[in-house]
Amino acid sequence: MECPRCEAKVSVKARFCDQCGTALTENGEFSHRKALDAFHRGRIDEALATWDVALDLDPQLSKAHYYKGLALYDKGELQGAVDAFRRALQDEPDSFRIHYKIGMALYGLGNLAGSIQSYQQALKSNPNSSETYYRLGLSKLRDTDLDGAKAALEKALQLNQGYTRARYIFAMVLAQRGDLEQAIKEYRQVVTQSPGYTAARFDLGMALLKRGDIPEAADEFQLAVSNNPGFAPALFMLGEVYRKGGEFGEAIAWYRKFLDHNPKDSDALVRMAECYIQLDLLDGAAEALEKALKARPENREAHYLKKRLGEMATPHKPGATE
Repeated sequence: MECPRCEAKVSVKARFCDQCGTALTENGEFSHRKALDAFHRGRIDEALATWDVALDLDPQLSKAHYYKGLALYDKGELQGAVDAFRRALQDEPDSFRIHYKIGMALYGLGNLAGSIQSYQQALKSNPNSSETYYRLGLSKLRDTDLDGAKAALEKALQLNQGYTRARYIFAMVLAQRGDLEQAIKEYRQVVTQSPGYTAARFDLGMALLKRGDIPEAADEFQLAVSNNPGFAPALFMLGEVYRKGGEFGEAIAWYRKFLDHNPKDSDALVRMAECYIQLDLLDGAAEALEKALKARPENREAHYLKKRLGEMATPHKPGATE
């Protein structure tokens, strides 16, 4: 630690500076530095208590309000963080970092309008922040403003072509807007930049499937599983593409892998039962439907298939009399 007046080395527990005589326990800047040291060491509660001391001594110490906000944000106390950041903003109204952090905290609180406004204020101070445009795009996407999200994410990518996460969300926005071809193009660029990006592989597969390119979609789902063998959505979709392609045995194998992770997924069990029926494996179908109804008794499709299965299992005797 250093004395805030003469910068001489002092103990964190010192009450006075040996060199200049400053009363350290009555100095807000020194208490702020103590709090900052505790914060960087992960002692957040201690840091917060020390910042309270610092701000009692010097209520105008903007950086203490700001770092107190950071500590509260790290603790998940988002409203407290917003309050601290806004107090810091009174003394630094044009601070990029404060507006940005307020935007982050408000986004976490679900206050999308406030988040958007804060990011826009931050961009007035730093119009070249690709990260802020990305965050603004996220807020607008969550607020269902697809045009606004697209514009913000385009700006983020203009500033940083290699911003993979922004490109991924940009592709999602394009897909939601119905611009499937451009979305596929952007997803492909994402997985070219980052081949191990499992979610992007999966969403590329979904876009290809929607376009009707089933083999290509299956390839992307396979790559997603190769990246992350436990990625359940891709396991389920592999079951779907093989079922729709008439490869029922292969579909069952993928549904089983999905059910290893989600054993009570009623819809997957019903789909697997359909495949068993197509293969005339009625016992397997009956077992799958029993599990589906146990998981979700109100599953109408499972009830329908169970009834159909019963009819299939009942021998038909033309001309039989009672």
